[in-house]
Amino acid sequence: MNKKLYVVRHGETYLNRYHKLQGWADSPLTEEGKEVAIRTGERLSDIAFDRVYTSDLGRTIETAELILKQNKHAQSIELRRLKEFREVFFGSYEGERIDRVVLQIAAEQGFHYETGQEVFANHSMSEILSFIKQADPLSDAEDADELQARIELGMKQMMSDLIDQDAVVLLVTHGIVIRHIIDTYSDHPDHQGEVKNASVSVLEFKDGEASVVMFNSLSEALD
Repeated sequence: MNKKLYVVRHGETYLNRYHKLQGWADSPLTEEGKEVAIRTGERLSDIAFDRVYTSDLGRTIETAELILKQNKHAQSIELRRLKEFREVFFGSYEGERIDRVVLQIAAEQGFHYETGQEVFANHSMSEILSFIKQADPLSDAEDADELQARIELGMKQMMSDLIDQDAVVLLVTHGIVIRHIIDTYSDHPDHQGEVKNASVSVLEFKDGEASVVMFNSLSEALD
């Protein structure tokens, strides 16, 4: 059976605005975050979704509700909240300034940079998550392998819900989660980079094959 999956990152939150790590920690959408979520909903308004999934964190639920309010076909559709689609857990670094943390954990690995941007430019997200886990005093933070295993459980759950039908699905989740989903199904150079708030990526699953047909779009026409 063929599936089309629209994957949307939540709108901007206050912790996003303050450039703080926000994994399992949660904060509400800013007014700008609500506005861009509504605009994304307007872009998706003509699409009849068969199912809508979110993580179990408030920012994805709030974003999905704003999107569905703009949709012409969503009067009776309900959100399915799966904790497997939560953002990565940053352990004891939750809520800390991003630049401060990444400079600290890079230095503990023997790398010395002037800015957080340099850390992200020189290390993959998998490496950075590994550095954070190693630095976390209680090792509660998730590394890339733990995150990927959790996401795979969520994808399997979603696909098992739809096993005997063609379906158009909306998944509202988080930036690093989306990055991992995209990396699983594409190594195309245009499918790289930071995932923008309220952006849309589209994957198609046909005859057992998966492909990314749109990545990280805030403006491209949708159908």
